[in-house]
Amino acid sequence: MKWKFIIVLVICCLRISVMAQSTSIDTVHINTVDIIAPRLKHFTQTEKIVKLDTTILQNYDSKDLGSVLEKISLVTVSSNGAFGALSNASVRGASAASTSVNWNGVPVNSLTTGSADLSLIGAGSFDNVEIVYGAVSSLYGSGTMGGAIELSNTPNWKNESLVGVQSEVGSFSNYKTKLYGKYSNSWISYTAQAFFQYGKNDFKYTDKYDFGSPTERLTNNENRVYGTIHDLHLKLNKHYFDMGAWYQAKRKKIPGIMGIGTPKSNQQQRDSSLKVYLGWKTLVGKFRIEAKTAYLFDYLKYTDDYVSVIQSRRVLNDANVRYYANSKFSIDVNAKYSWLKGETNNYEKEESESRVTLATKYSPDFGTFIVTIGKEWNSEVNPPEMYSFSSLFHVLPNVLNFRAKAGTHYRRPTFNDRYWMPGGNPDLKAEEGWNSEIGLSLLSFTSKIGNFSTDLSLYQSKNKNSIGWRPDGGHWSSTNTGKMISKGLEVELNHTLNVANNVVRTVVKYAYNDAYNNDKNSDDYKQTLAYRPHHITKLLSDFIHKNWNAGIIATFRSHTKNWEEQKVDGSFLLDVNAGYRLKTDFAKIKLSGRVENLLDKSYELVKYYPMPGRAYYLGVNVIF
Repeated sequence: MKWKFIIVLVICCLRISVMAQSTSIDTVHINTVDIIAPRLKHFTQTEKIVKLDTTILQNYDSKDLGSVLEKISLVTVSSNGAFGALSNASVRGASAASTSVNWNGVPVNSLTTGSADLSLIGAGSFDNVEIVYGAVSSLYGSGTMGGAIELSNTPNWKNESLVGVQSEVGSFSNYKTKLYGKYSNSWISYTAQAFFQYGKNDFKYTDKYDFGSPTERLTNNENRVYGTIHDLHLKLNKHYFDMGAWYQAKRKKIPGIMGIGTPKSNQQQRDSSLKVYLGWKTLVGKFRIEAKTAYLFDYLKYTDDYVSVIQSRRVLNDANVRYYANSKFSIDVNAKYSWLKGETNNYEKEESESRVTLATKYSPDFGTFIVTIGKEWNSEVNPPEMYSFSSLFHVLPNVLNFRAKAGTHYRRPTFNDRYWMPGGNPDLKAEEGWNSEIGLSLLSFTSKIGNFSTDLSLYQSKNKNSIGWRPDGGHWSSTNTGKMISKGLEVELNHTLNVANNVVRTVVKYAYNDAYNNDKNSDDYKQTLAYRPHHITKLLSDFIHKNWNAGIIATFRSHTKNWEEQKVDGSFLLDVNAGYRLKTDFAKIKLSGRVENLLDKSYELVKYYPMPGRAYYLGVNVIF
């Protein structure tokens, strides 16, 4: 079956190439950005992509990515208490294991759990953070029913160099310091950073699950994080090399949960990870050729009354050839091979997998059309073929766009899903399904009261053989929970008003999602899935006057429930922030301050895990 599929792909490539060559024999002018950019960037022009505001990411540099996504995006975040606690993302009602997180094209989701712990990712550690809603599985592979989060660093080919230090102190004995530097010229671009963070995190909270709802102070919640990230890009004639290294370690004490009596805990967890990659790209005639290899090592040690160690190793290899028939048509063939190994106290497993993908892109003057076909092979499971078609129509050029897409998706059971003891199930079936989306984007509309842009999305996903962990007597077990449906809409409105030397920018975001069990044989038929709020609303507003800036972030999240059908109350939170920039003869300086949870609300994202109340932060960023 594997060779039959590859032969079909090769025949398709040859047929399309011949057809494309007949349309034009002109010299193809290929944008340098398209050569250097990650492969997936070429095939996401028809997707809904939201880039997180760089200024906000820098202002919240001391926070992890999960905390910032919860404040400013339509991603649903589950956190076991903030400040380094386990944090997962859910996009469009999908599970955390169905949201792919990628660093410069390298997937960093846990091999053992399938999800990415966002508490291990610093919000301000990357040049770009983008959310790809409903990312295509035939391009990304397993686990993108909801979408993908892209972390990337952009090379700079200008003659520039700088060294900076950024530091912040905050409530609950929190502080973070980061030293960073950049150097670039016409052939090299290098960035580096090293950071250290500590927090005692002993905030007060109201324990509404204890008699009389007493005020408690959280204990055993210290968090230490340190690490370093490096990115190197080289441009040597027509050859482009990119290298990256990311090492990080965390030591986190885990507090007790709310309930009767004073919470007590001796739990702690140590995490460390190393991620490195080497990539090469070049252009030969009309062919763009790319190769990349990556090594990832993850280690976790949990200590309580017992010790549990989980570690994994991965070697990922990727080869890609893209043919530009002309300036409007390209065809792309990608092959991947991966070696995977997971080790825990109760299992040690090794697997290999390979994937072949064919993708074509056609961009006439009135839009863009992309077709993808993909197939994976795994030494232990048998994933299905995957297909997608997406389109973008320029209804009114540079003003109004319409997009539509449909595709299949799947998610293979993770190592823990199959082998963890107790609770693992080696007979689990892979998740399979399809999703569709239509969207409308008003790119720009200018009036007397400012410039407007907006985006509306309607989507639906269906899944069979959904995988989940459910209570089973004295432990949790992985099982195929049956069919599920997730559908909803997203609206984003942007407004910018310029008055003299003042700028006011406002963003309003709203999402409705209905994710529920659709298996008629299940006791939970038509029941909303756990931790999937129906309504999310975000309001972000910034006022800029010369070197001053001030802003607010307001978030609303409707109530949800946990897997035991217990209600988790919704929340309304408000942050305020301000900053000032100044320039001296020797440095550029930015001063910043913010208040999180200004109204001092008590709330939870995960049942029984309190989130912090009002907190104050002051920061300084000096660039030499």
